[in-house]
Amino acid sequence: METISETVVPLGSLALIFAVITVIVFTRKIVKARKLNLTMKTKMESKRKKNIETLDDQKKRLESLLKR
Repeated sequence: METISETVVPLGSLALIFAVITVIVFTRKIVKARKLNLTMKTKMESKRKKNIETLDDQKKRLESLLKR
């Protein structure tokens, strides 16, 4: 039976630590991106609700533009 080299265990643990850190970083990025996306959706929705004009208001505005 061959014996495991003394450098194999530290390299394996280093690789495991690197993999865990990578997973943590990517999950944080995904969470931040989803939060930003949700924020942008709510901002766009609020702007859309603000800018809704009734048909009568649009008609009056367009008529006044045509009269000029």
